[in-house]
Amino acid sequence: MSSPWPYQFVSLSEEDKSHRRALLDLRGQYAQWSIIFAILIVKTIKTSSTFSSGNQPKRSSSSWDRPLVSGWAETRRQYLICGLWLSWLVALSVWNSGEDYLHLTKAVGQVGLSQLPLQVLMSPMAYISSKPATSSVLSVVTGISQSTLTPYHRLFGRIVISPLLLAHASLYMLFFVQSSHPEFGTLLAKRVQDLDVQCGIVALLAVVLLFLFARPRGAAQSGLQSWLMQGPLQERRRMFYFGHVSLVILLGVAAYTHVKQAQRYIIQTLGASILNGVCSWVILRYVEA
Repeated sequence: MSSPWPYQFVSLSEEDKSHRRALLDLRGQYAQWSIIFAILIVKTIKTSSTFSSGNQPKRSSSSWDRPLVSGWAETRRQYLICGLWLSWLVALSVWNSGEDYLHLTKAVGQVGLSQLPLQVLMSPMAYISSKPATSSVLSVVTGISQSTLTPYHRLFGRIVISPLLLAHASLYMLFFVQSSHPEFGTLLAKRVQDLDVQCGIVALLAVVLLFLFARPRGAAQSGLQSWLMQGPLQERRRMFYFGHVSLVILLGVAAYTHVKQAQRYIIQTLGASILNGVCSWVILRYVEA
């Protein structure tokens, strides 16, 4: 009986590895171009909706605008959109990977990292200011309010980027465990001593912590979260913000050191963060002053 899992550990020539690298780079480009395409669609729909609605009264919200779970801030619609985006990225990772296990492993990591700039561009940079809903770059570009975008920022990190990066790490660990090494027994015992894998483990730890400490707003906090997040609302916001940003920085530094192919996305993410910060500062200083 054949296994439903089609992927295998295959040996590739240098030419085949170069071809795989070209496909991986192309896949990352497609993942980022699809972001621009999606933004254009959203902008078009937003403009058309505004033009056609005119002075018509607002329609009552549908069941899709209700929370997925009672007490959560994110709606069913927001989960659906992020789930569809994750499905697209998974399909893009599988595309043209053949039976090459490492091709799939590298693909989910590259596609996941390619989404970091978008995640930053819709983040509420003024979260700890007196006006936490100040527009991000993506809010300005799409015309969607920051209060609408912020739940997508939370969900995007939790159910799009995190699963892809966790899948990348898990697939690599399984490969290391199942591969033998003449001196260390398993490849895992050898590779955990190498800097690139150590940086990958640090990045994985940062992803897990970001996932654990970015629970749905309004959900009951765990004992650890309740212990860490005490005091007035503004103080808790400040603690969360600096802790969150510190973990993102740790993830970026670890990923940058982990593998050369990640560096372009980390540099793009840094540029997106600077751009988003400048945008928020200008709006706070000159628009909403």
